[in-house]
Amino acid sequence: MFTIIDLTYARCPLPFLSDELIQKITEVRADGKKCLLFFNRRWSARTLICKDCGYQFLCERCDLAMIVHTSPTRRLLCHHCSAESEIPHSCPKCHGTNLNSIGFGIQKIEENLKKLFPEARIARIDSDKKRSDGIQFQEISEAEILLSTEMGNTLSIEWIELVAFLLLESEIAVPEYDIEEKIYTNIAYNARKGSDIYIQTFAPKSDLVKNITEGNYRDFLIHTLAERKTFSYPPYKELVHIWVRDPSKERIKDIIYKLRNKLEILKTPEVELYFDKELFTKRNNEYGQKIVLKGDNLSPLLVEIEKEIFRNRGVSLERK
Repeated sequence: MFTIIDLTYARCPLPFLSDELIQKITEVRADGKKCLLFFNRRWSARTLICKDCGYQFLCERCDLAMIVHTSPTRRLLCHHCSAESEIPHSCPKCHGTNLNSIGFGIQKIEENLKKLFPEARIARIDSDKKRSDGIQFQEISEAEILLSTEMGNTLSIEWIELVAFLLLESEIAVPEYDIEEKIYTNIAYNARKGSDIYIQTFAPKSDLVKNITEGNYRDFLIHTLAERKTFSYPPYKELVHIWVRDPSKERIKDIIYKLRNKLEILKTPEVELYFDKELFTKRNNEYGQKIVLKGDNLSPLLVEIEKEIFRNRGVSLERK
């Protein structure tokens, strides 16, 4: 059974934990069953949403969520192609001014759950926990409330009565062209297991929510394929991410600028190349930048990339 909670009007004593969901968690715990709560943000990246109509600001080139940056200036930035735009004063859809940048790390959600349910056994499942403490399967099996990123789908967990998506927009904000397909598949998978599904969102009337709750895979597929064709994503075009990772930002800049310049010379006009500019990620004390290639017949360029991978530690290739 699906329950959609409109966060525009819901009372939330703590961020993204509505009264209705808190009551459901309480009932499930009382029955001795488990709750699986999804929140796909390991850090505090913020996406911009109109709280009046649920409009989410997307990149015009990529159809992916724009992320709010405040340094060195306030702006919207696409983490896929590095397109930038000013933060608008009003919504382009309803012209309202009730715009809100939303974002919250999963660790903060865990802290809030412990405040609400101090006696509950709570386990967090994400890659940060996996690297630091390790994910203990005994901890998971004994937990009453599981808080997870998409990693929760890789585990077989019994007695789950409630599956809740705390903020659907946080899932959509992930800069991957197939993120809506992953969301649909994840929700459908958990629904087939017989769990009650709660979805909290600022856009309860969106096509994605409608297709999910109606189980309308055909319309979802038609819509998704049309979008991918419009924005030149697989299966219509090839997509490649070239990552350069190293503890030194200067070494990354040196490698990635040389590689980008070489690819600009070798590529055909039909191949699109996006570069992260000054946008760095950081994982395990290593910085990372990427080049994105999109187009037909990328094989000649991939040969050149393979040479760079052989010559330079830290260069890797992800073919989508």
